[in-house]
Amino acid sequence: MISFNNIPKDKPSQNNVAEGRYAASIFKTEMRVGKESGAEYLNVSFKLDDGGFVNENYFDSDKPFLMYKLGRLLDACGVTLSGEGTLKDVAKVIKGKKVVVDVIINDKGYSALDYSNGHDGIYSIGEVEITAEPTAATLDPEITEAIEADVVDDDF
Repeated sequence: MISFNNIPKDKPSQNNVAEGRYAASIFKTEMRVGKESGAEYLNVSFKLDDGGFVNENYFDSDKPFLMYKLGRLLDACGVTLSGEGTLKDVAKVIKGKKVVVDVIINDKGYSALDYSNGHDGIYSIGEVEITAEPTAATLDPEITEAIEADVVDDDF
């Protein structure tokens, strides 16, 4: 039931995660289509062990930075692919993998992987230390359950 008396007057923060380094699991991989470009891309959802979620997009592109991001993802997951393939192939082999992520708040106010200032965005477990204890804002348990319930194992 909706409580119309409790609808916020101001736009709430979209973030539930503070900047920092977190242990995480890849809990959802989903192929999406760009609204403007019409091109498919891979959206990866990371569930942070400390609570909260971060999403990152990966593209089929020959641009060096986008290729680097994809390579970091595969390395962090311990996945070695050879020959040719698609992002759908990547989605299938990374789901459920444990990784470490550097999180930053982007210019739109959303949490994203941090590739700036010497950060590599994503790492394999044991590759880096989680030196600080970032404080993730906690979500209402019902919201967390709703996010997790959105995951369908047979997406691909």
